[in-house]
Amino acid sequence: MHEANVQADSELSIAPGASTAQRDPEPIVKPPLWITVLRNPLVRILLFGLVVGLIDFAFHRYWPQPALSENQQMALGVDRLLLRVVRGLIPWVVGYWVLVRLIERRPLHELRARRLLPDAAKGWLLGTAIMVSTAALMVAVGVMKIEVSPGPVHLLGTLLVMGLAPGIGEEIFARGVLYRVVEDGLGSWWALGISAIFFGAGHLSNPNSSVVAAAFIAIEAGLLLAMAYAWTRSLWFCMGLHAAWNFTQGGLLGIRVSGFEVPGLMRSTPRGAELLSGGSFGAEASLLTVILCTVLALWFARKAIADGRMVRPYWRRPRREWPASRAGVMEARAAGSQAAPRAAIAADAAV
Repeated sequence: MHEANVQADSELSIAPGASTAQRDPEPIVKPPLWITVLRNPLVRILLFGLVVGLIDFAFHRYWPQPALSENQQMALGVDRLLLRVVRGLIPWVVGYWVLVRLIERRPLHELRARRLLPDAAKGWLLGTAIMVSTAALMVAVGVMKIEVSPGPVHLLGTLLVMGLAPGIGEEIFARGVLYRVVEDGLGSWWALGISAIFFGAGHLSNPNSSVVAAAFIAIEAGLLLAMAYAWTRSLWFCMGLHAAWNFTQGGLLGIRVSGFEVPGLMRSTPRGAELLSGGSFGAEASLLTVILCTVLALWFARKAIADGRMVRPYWRRPRREWPASRAGVMEARAAGSQAAPRAAIAADAAV
């Protein structure tokens, strides 16, 4: 199993026949101390949380909105719900922009505008296929009954918005911040485990949740989405996958989404062993979903390893590749920009 050895020297092409002096590695450019501290993974996560918290506090003071239940949100209508979702996402989006552009001082390779449509569409198709396949498997095994009956077609737009909200917000934090920043310091495998655990634990407070349901989400969704990001290095792909997962599961199939009951075009009723049906929490608490998503996560891992996109922990990398000077190397490579990391290091040294 090969992990990426992200070497800055390899990012410079040397013409055939170049002199020996030209082939000598460039000296390590050490960034100032304040940048080294600022780029520390833990400091970056804390600063992101601080920015989000400050913006959210300001919004609560000058743009307040009442807490609403799922049913109350669906009663708002698409336009008012969309405004509510945008208001809720602004702190996360701005916080991520500040983290990447001002602290890490690099382009947003993982959120490039030209990759929005193709990557989000691929993720959406995969998320839809996962939930349709899971539902078909549960029906075949006999632990789910799905009735095709006239559903609330007028609510499809609302359900779509409700699926997009966590698909965007949770991916910004879980993969864009937690996975990516931890990976920058501890490497891909540690980031995979830590981000999956936090992602699963974040669902413990959901209706009808349990330790088993949270553990299953950590495995099936936490590992799958993290490995999908490790290979694609695209948050658009993960957002599309996550949003389609929610919308297809609830809005189309009528299956509970992470414990929340959602009116869908179809009516789904779990039956039989709760370990296989997911019970009142939904398909995400089913062992069948875990098996299907784990197989897919392993496929993503294999692709990421083969393409050299897994990152070693900092103590197994040359000093020039330590977190303070290598933020975004994998994202830059996946986006086709090989010179960006070296340029960022030089810019830091000039501060």
